[in-house]
Amino acid sequence: MSASRFMLRPLTRALLMHGASRSRLATTGLGLAMTMAVTPYVQAQEWTLNIPAQPLAQALQSLGQQTSLQIIYSPESLQGLRSTALSGRYADDSAIAAMLKGTGIRHQRDGNTVTLLAPANGSAMELAPTNINGQRLTETTEGSNSYTTGGVTIGKGVHSLKETPQSVTVMTRKMLDDQNLNTIEQVMEKTPGITVYDSPMGGKYFYSRGFRMSGQYQYDGVPLDIGSSYVQADSFNSDMAIYDRVEVLRGAAGMMKGAGGTAGGVNFVRKRGQDTPHTQLSLSAGSWDNYRGQVDTGGPLNDAGTIRGRAVVTQQTRQYFYDVASRKDQIYYGALDFDLNPDTTLGLGMAYEDVDATPCWGGLPRYADGSDLHLKRSTCLNTSWNNQRSKRATYFGDVKHQFNDDWSLKVAGVFSRNTQDMEYAFPSGAVPVGATSSNTLMLGSIYDYEQTDYGFDAYVDGKFDAFGQQHEITVGANASRSRKDDFYAVAALPQRQNVLDPNHHLPKPDESYYLANASRGGPVDISIKQYGVYSTARLKLADPLTFVLGSRVSWYKSDSDSVQYFRGEGTPVNTKSTETGQVTPFAGLLFDLNDNLTAYASYTDIFTPQGGYKTIDGGTLKPLIGQSYELGIKGEWFDGRLNSSFNLFRTIQKDAAQDDPRCEDSSCSLNSGKVRAQGFEAEVSGEVIDRLQLLAGYTYTQTKVLEDADATQDGVVYNSYVPRHLLRVWGDYSLSGPLDRVTIGAGVNAQSGNYRTSPLGGDNITQSGYAVWNGRIGYRIDDTWSVALNGNNLFDKRYYATVGTEGFGNFYGDPRNFVMSVKADF
Repeated sequence: MSASRFMLRPLTRALLMHGASRSRLATTGLGLAMTMAVTPYVQAQEWTLNIPAQPLAQALQSLGQQTSLQIIYSPESLQGLRSTALSGRYADDSAIAAMLKGTGIRHQRDGNTVTLLAPANGSAMELAPTNINGQRLTETTEGSNSYTTGGVTIGKGVHSLKETPQSVTVMTRKMLDDQNLNTIEQVMEKTPGITVYDSPMGGKYFYSRGFRMSGQYQYDGVPLDIGSSYVQADSFNSDMAIYDRVEVLRGAAGMMKGAGGTAGGVNFVRKRGQDTPHTQLSLSAGSWDNYRGQVDTGGPLNDAGTIRGRAVVTQQTRQYFYDVASRKDQIYYGALDFDLNPDTTLGLGMAYEDVDATPCWGGLPRYADGSDLHLKRSTCLNTSWNNQRSKRATYFGDVKHQFNDDWSLKVAGVFSRNTQDMEYAFPSGAVPVGATSSNTLMLGSIYDYEQTDYGFDAYVDGKFDAFGQQHEITVGANASRSRKDDFYAVAALPQRQNVLDPNHHLPKPDESYYLANASRGGPVDISIKQYGVYSTARLKLADPLTFVLGSRVSWYKSDSDSVQYFRGEGTPVNTKSTETGQVTPFAGLLFDLNDNLTAYASYTDIFTPQGGYKTIDGGTLKPLIGQSYELGIKGEWFDGRLNSSFNLFRTIQKDAAQDDPRCEDSSCSLNSGKVRAQGFEAEVSGEVIDRLQLLAGYTYTQTKVLEDADATQDGVVYNSYVPRHLLRVWGDYSLSGPLDRVTIGAGVNAQSGNYRTSPLGGDNITQSGYAVWNGRIGYRIDDTWSVALNGNNLFDKRYYATVGTEGFGNFYGDPRNFVMSVKADF
């Protein structure tokens, strides 16, 4: 029999009890959690369980999530009690007996209904009636012990993966924890279909379906413009400690935000206060002095449970496999949820993140013919005075109101302020073939960034009946504003670097040196505003057929003022762009083949303003436009515990900005070009067999230039550093029997070869295909403590994670490394 999932919903009901205790306590009006559902009577059942020791009330909720039991109890009567850990297969009600062992609590079972009773004595009181009943997985992934989810929220409302006519991968809390994925870069490196590419100036670019993801970020569904201008902001979205999950959409994301990109989007969903108290302490230590500590605590803050809180504090210090570099992270997060009444909840939260680092940027050069220098992987060619200091404060707020069972309202807002101060130097230039030393130019850079972002989103979501079927409709509006007040300068240093024997202690220049000798730089003031209204209707045309129709009307405005310096001389530059009433349509069709499989097709437009680019006559470029098509089939198995998908995709992108060959200094651009990306994706997530959680995704991507300003480029590969074949696999298996305390995880990141075209006209800079294997073994010590050892690149594969040019930008992948972690759950 397949297991079911469970959840709690708050209602108020008096305790049921015996004798004098009944009359005395029934008047207290204690708040109890209760969910009503009908479950079949089953004489005998057997379940596969993996429930750590924890507070008893929380353990009972997990037991309900992993079985088909309806459990009746009073939360107040279980305060201070803890459960025994369960791992393995359990028959009949032996799981309940094992969980209650040592607590003194008794139980009675009638079919699928279990009632908990206090110890048998003269004042015994029946513990009733908190009910936990069979439910599917929900969108919240904490505590689900799953690599899949019951719902996604990157669109509006909540819909299952099978009901979503686009490609979405959810990186659940269990996945993040099992692989120690603590940064957005680490998450994206393990996400199916995503290619990660190092920027020489720090941070990383993310690519999906052959195109770069730029600025397509949501926080609890609220779009922001973070990362739309600088790659450093792309990578400083947050430490993963404060998130329940990360939802990654592949394909055009115009319905998320007006200026929707070609590649997709990312939604970060925060942790919230839970219905039961829980605290987790975690410590880890790994290769290259990588140390991390975290406290995560939350639960109800009043007796009625109408105020819930969450707090996370994380500290991490680390060095790297290459010389010089180090980093220190501090994360502080707090959130409160207030039930203003049974139908309305107010949520508030804030996060503060501080990164203090000595980075190693720029990557490694090559010989002038493009061949590999075969430098040690520990080689860093930067100076020891490199510095990056990034601080971000983010404030969240939302209100959710349930009008009735069918209609709801959500209003949410986000404010973020990020400052970044950076100064660094790295070599730029190829090494002569056969040379035993080099005299390579050193480029120094100084950056002073300040960015503020505002985001707002409000929508009404509901169901209605018409023509004998039930339909859904969502109507909403959102807006975002981004302001950047920046200064930067790049200048050649008077000293040179010997790439084959680097000196990390070259003199640090005075700040005035950069502007006086700048090859590029100056102050930059950028303002981006956009807002729009949107609506999506899910129309049930027949029992197996659903038509999804959506549209967004967008208004966009950008204004950029800068002074471009060259050797101390400044030239003012202003660019503006305005788009009014831009319509972005979306259409999808879902056909239920049977209870498990749904075929779908979808279409959406692409619209990205390019007002930051100047034409040769001083005007601004038209927006980038295009279309995205997707055809696929999705599966949902075992009551939603396993999801699968397969799709074919094709994207046409037109009018992208390209350098105008008539401008010798590359200062002007033109709308030109037409490119195509197409391929297919296959993905499986969730419990494929008992005790095995799996996330596996394969992506085939082919990109091609159809038209170009340079006719010689017609027909060539558009994006050569996105591999044609990409495989992401990770699985975690819980052993049974005498080894039921042990879990084993393993996975591989594999891809075919990729390359970058030589800017000097030589041979392509290539990296052949490779596979990197990772593993994990976990052991539950007792009811509170657990320990795990993660190993990455177990076979110590030597490869370039990013291929650059002859002069710079080649980055080695991490050598073999290990992380030992210890956790305690209370």
